[in-house]
Amino acid sequence: MEGAAFEDLAREHGTPFFLYDADAINARVQAIRQAFTGTVKVFYAVKANPNLALLRAVRATVDGLDISSSGEFEQALLAGYDAGRLSFAGPAKTTAELTQSIRNSIGYISLESMRELLECVRIARLLGRKANVAIRVNPVALNRAFALKMGGKAMQFGIDEEDLNGALHTIAEHPMELAFQGIHIYAGSQCFDADGVVEGVENTFRIAREIEGHTPLVCRSINLGGGFGVSHGETDREMDLSSLASTLCPVINSFVDSKPVQRKIVFELGRYLTASAGIYVCRAISTKLSRGKQFLMLDGGLHHHLAAAGTFGATLRSNFAIRNLTRPNGVRFQCQVAGPSCNPTDLLGIDVEMPRPELGDLIGVLKSGSYGLTASPLLFLGRQTPAEWVRHNGSVVLGRRPRAMTEFN
Repeated sequence: MEGAAFEDLAREHGTPFFLYDADAINARVQAIRQAFTGTVKVFYAVKANPNLALLRAVRATVDGLDISSSGEFEQALLAGYDAGRLSFAGPAKTTAELTQSIRNSIGYISLESMRELLECVRIARLLGRKANVAIRVNPVALNRAFALKMGGKAMQFGIDEEDLNGALHTIAEHPMELAFQGIHIYAGSQCFDADGVVEGVENTFRIAREIEGHTPLVCRSINLGGGFGVSHGETDREMDLSSLASTLCPVINSFVDSKPVQRKIVFELGRYLTASAGIYVCRAISTKLSRGKQFLMLDGGLHHHLAAAGTFGATLRSNFAIRNLTRPNGVRFQCQVAGPSCNPTDLLGIDVEMPRPELGDLIGVLKSGSYGLTASPLLFLGRQTPAEWVRHNGSVVLGRRPRAMTEFN
């Protein structure tokens, strides 16, 4: 889009705003499906970006959604998804959430503790209907290829692999209450090494084979997690999909062909699908020189985009790619890009080089399609929340209107 198109959006609902490209997300889902020649299903992790218009725009393309709360469940239904297309993961599912999931025949609940398992038995018996369940396994093996590790050590996620026997025995004892679907293993996030993903998948299949070899249970659904790496800086680094598929497809095919069981192999992806398909657009409000450093102050900051400020799960601070959308070809200069809060961490960029902006110019933070607004302290400062726009089938529609702080009272 040209700078004038961003100005058109700014005139309608002001700045800052987010713009998400659902067409790009749908194209990426299709690319994954094509690379794996139809051997895998692609689930979208709603936590990455739960915008309603975005969920509706990808509904016909993704195979399902992974949710982590009652709110995301209700958002999914509002977006037109059947409950059977949903998986529910999260280490602290409430009784109300489990009841809601069982009553609506959700695709499966990823059980993360014996407490959840026994609660599902109790609720299913009370409701007189089976609970579709899978076991989220915390594997013994630590996969070092993932930057953010979510398994292989003491974690709040999943049932430890060495404790599986008790959970499996309990599931097998309750065929009237529980419909066992399979297993779910999420090794971590931000993996750029194809061999690391393959290692994790092979370990998951090993666990599935052991379950089927020692119990009457069958893993018809296997959620391999995701965590495909995608950068947010100037370097367009991401998981090499073709390299991954060329190595992993034979592994998947071998496992699927080894037993006459209809399997559903799932990749659950969030950031990899949406990060590059979003931009956060702010307006330049002020500039100043402070002890030899140039500062550019914007009307947007960490209250809308905590990740860009480097304080949302980042192990090492690095700048998101930032652009001057109004005058992209100006003389370049270096500056600190600051938000409007009285907080020294409210910096969207440190030592950023960009064409010198003038007051009123639009500044864009690229790769902002995931873990943006809903992962940020949006009520901090009391400023209006940003509009969220969604591009779908070439047209841009308003996905969420701005709201004043008083609307949350």
